[in-house]
Amino acid sequence: MFQGTIPGPMRSIVRETASLWPSGPVYVPCCGNFTIERSLAGMGFDLHSSDVSIYTSAVGRWLTRQPVGIQLREESADELGWLADSLDDGVGTVATLMLGTRFLASVGREGLWHERVVRSYREQWKAKHAETVERLSGSDVELASYEVEDVRSWLQKVPGDAPVCSFPPFYGGGYEKLYEPLEAHFTWDAPQYEPLSDDDVVSVLGAITDRPYWLTASNHSVPELHGYLRGVIKATPRAAPFYVYASEARTRIVAPRQPIDPVKIPRLREAEELVGPLSLSLLKPGQFNALRSRYLNPRIAPGAANLAVAVRDGGGRLLGVFAMAPSTFTPDEAYVLSDFAVAPTDYPRLSKLIVLAATSVEAQLLCQRAFSRRIRRVATTAFSNNAVSMKYRGLLRLKKRSPSAEDGWKFQLQYQGAMGQHTLAEALEMWVERWGAPIEKTGV
Repeated sequence: MFQGTIPGPMRSIVRETASLWPSGPVYVPCCGNFTIERSLAGMGFDLHSSDVSIYTSAVGRWLTRQPVGIQLREESADELGWLADSLDDGVGTVATLMLGTRFLASVGREGLWHERVVRSYREQWKAKHAETVERLSGSDVELASYEVEDVRSWLQKVPGDAPVCSFPPFYGGGYEKLYEPLEAHFTWDAPQYEPLSDDDVVSVLGAITDRPYWLTASNHSVPELHGYLRGVIKATPRAAPFYVYASEARTRIVAPRQPIDPVKIPRLREAEELVGPLSLSLLKPGQFNALRSRYLNPRIAPGAANLAVAVRDGGGRLLGVFAMAPSTFTPDEAYVLSDFAVAPTDYPRLSKLIVLAATSVEAQLLCQRAFSRRIRRVATTAFSNNAVSMKYRGLLRLKKRSPSAEDGWKFQLQYQGAMGQHTLAEALEMWVERWGAPIEKTGV
């Protein structure tokens, strides 16, 4: 119901650790999205929370039966006047802010996608708002108190022997950026506070940990708390790790696990000739995971594919795999999550054939059926130490080159190209003519 970025295993660790604490009050500064409160619900604690963001304060005040105190700004009335009837200074206002986090960033922005998002929410507003109010009304989270106050001053009022559980912001601007669209369109009695400096972070950590019972976590390692490290959580391959620190707790390590299914398709091997015609066949998620783990560069973090397809030759042998997902921002575009060829074979440029197959008419039809939309283009991202990707060169157009955000690579390359301009038969013919020469091997 509430937004949150804390993985499920983290919540289990919070609940497990808190079971060792004495009953009574528990204090939660920087409560954010109430992940800790939800984890501790029903354990008999009196939960006292604080934060400074507009979103958190709306929820916290509602949970403690306080007036929410948030109104639509006058300058936003023309664009968002249709929200006014939903602002009741209670659960209706909270539901409005929750839904607002999903579409307000698109208000006033140019582009078909942003216009479509706002129009969709406006047309469905009554139903969406009523549904959110109903879900909120069924919440089992109860707070003994909530205060809009900076963590530095609030912690000074917390009893020294009371448990404290918090995931404080160890980097600046996180929630401020996240809730910027809410602040732009709503007014409230926002507190005045300064962002946490490095010295402030040390001071906050000291106030949290200077007591018998405490737990905190961060998405990067905190050297000052290394002696209290109780767990490392990496819920998915692409997720940032969470480091859990506590006064007392069991040691836990959570690592991602992906399902693997056997793939019984024969594969093209060395000394075997590739023959036509090409064909495509769908793969189960476990089969795709198995092939990706076998052939894709291990430094590339895997992602979840909506559509995974095997490319096979006329002998039924596997040549490679491509995986697609619908583009988030471009309605008629498919994003290529992965494309790779089997190895070893006698064809050094076999990967180009997989790209050609992924942009074929037959692949276009599969995408359109899977995504229920018209697909005209593909896009993908390549990480490379070279200024261009030799696999995509001559097949897709380089749209952007930037420094890599991933370790081990110099460049992050954005490619785009048309889809459905050739059939599988034409793709094979083009590849054979330009890139399909096998390696010439000489006997010893």
